[in-house]
Amino acid sequence: MTKAALATAAVLMLAALVFAAGTPAAAPSSTLRTDVAEWSIVPSQGVVRAGTVRIVLRNLGAEAHQLMIVRTRSFGEALPLHGDRAVARPLGSVLAGPGTSKAFVLHLKRGNYLLLDNLPWHYWKGTQAAFVVR
Repeated sequence: MTKAALATAAVLMLAALVFAAGTPAAAPSSTLRTDVAEWSIVPSQGVVRAGTVRIVLRNLGAEAHQLMIVRTRSFGEALPLHGDRAVARPLGSVLAGPGTSKAFVLHLKRGNYLLLDNLPWHYWKGTQAAFVVR
């Protein structure tokens, strides 16, 4: 093989290794911690940066709680109900038992969002909190 052919082969092999390794997962641009208990959701902040957001649910209650993230048209928008539950298309959701914590990561665009617990009677009784992504 000529030097040019060896150099080309080396470059192609290096490119293949880089491509196979992929890109590392992006570090979260922010973290939103939420404490959930019977009939309350308390987020650590009301505004988070757009991008990859790590959402942490800490269940301080005596029963299981769900944390759903829903994008809304306006800040604090009320969602329609079907019985005792909100009618919503969640961007993400997690369920945590009493005294446990769970986390998940979402990519959030700028806008208005709602954190809610959509287990029976929870949203209906006010287990929700609005936040903004900027």
